[in-house]
Amino acid sequence: MNDVKKEKINVNDIVRVADKYYQLVLKPDGNQEWILRDKMELKQDGRVLSTFRKYHGWTVKHSWTSYQYEIKGWLNLSSPPRWEPKKGDFPTIEKLFSHIFGEQLQLGYDRYSLLIRDPEQLQPILVLTSKEQSTGKTTLLKFDSLLFGTNAVILNIDQYRQQFNGLFASKLTIGIDETVISESFIKERLKQDSTTNKILLRKMHSEHVSIPFFGKFTLCTNKETDFAHLDTEDMRFWVRKVGKIENFDADFDKKLEKEIPAFLFFLMNREMSVPKSLSRQWFSKEQLYTEALGNVLKESRSKLAKDIGVIVKEKISESNRDLYITASEFRDLLGNRYSISDISKCLRQEMGISTPKQMRYHNICGKSKNGRPFHFPINFVTEE
Repeated sequence: MNDVKKEKINVNDIVRVADKYYQLVLKPDGNQEWILRDKMELKQDGRVLSTFRKYHGWTVKHSWTSYQYEIKGWLNLSSPPRWEPKKGDFPTIEKLFSHIFGEQLQLGYDRYSLLIRDPEQLQPILVLTSKEQSTGKTTLLKFDSLLFGTNAVILNIDQYRQQFNGLFASKLTIGIDETVISESFIKERLKQDSTTNKILLRKMHSEHVSIPFFGKFTLCTNKETDFAHLDTEDMRFWVRKVGKIENFDADFDKKLEKEIPAFLFFLMNREMSVPKSLSRQWFSKEQLYTEALGNVLKESRSKLAKDIGVIVKEKISESNRDLYITASEFRDLLGNRYSISDISKCLRQEMGISTPKQMRYHNICGKSKNGRPFHFPINFVTEE
């Protein structure tokens, strides 16, 4: 086996993984896939089983500079890189990235630099939203497929939802097009998959096995504010609203592909705008915040949180000063439709308002009294 460790594996090659036999095939869409082969069928075809290379099992190791087909006796499900970096210009790719990432262009370049230099680093889920057509959202997913080849995949939400995950379990970039995350377990699954380094590979007619997982997600949706219910403190989603591309270029995709070697050289040699990790997903919460994310967070709020927001804005606008108000006072203003405990929980957990302390304060009627009021600064209206 030592003689074949670094030998290239070609399409149609057959190998033995643990006690089963697999053949690498080329699918009609251009992607490669390992399919299970029946032992008796191979014998009937006159194949000598002892000549097949043998591996302990499956693993995943993405690398642009030192790719290996086999890692210490385990077969690498990741495919070798398709492109060689070459110094040059990439005006079409720059145009696409400037359109997608806007004022956060350097963060966008950082995202792709990390995919090349450190593919095992966790990253946030990139969400591209727009009600309009012809915005370039899907173009970015297609670009990922050009750049990363068979290490990239584009799915729909139903394909991601299904039990068997062989379509994406070994991929580096996972695009999900026209996404509406209507079910909470799908959102939780996305959040879990984006922060894990292991996944259970589930393929039909195959034993389920644990493999390393380094998939980075990009979601495209025409639901600008309600594609999912997000939490205020959730840092897993990087939401960008994308505008319409005005000038259509029929050769845009061909130009993108031609510029990939130059873009790779740029990614490998540029200075990162965020040179060190600021969170588990590299970027800080403040760096990733966008107006588009703020709109999703507002839409995600419960009816109670929205009702509280209306009251707070109204009272601050009337008094033009900071508002101090207790949960019981909120209950009265809300017509006793909610309990004090529900109001307190909403203020602390959903709206991120600090737990109140015992103090002397002026209530909404201007009277001085003792209590445990929640504090809303005067700029709450503009921040909201």
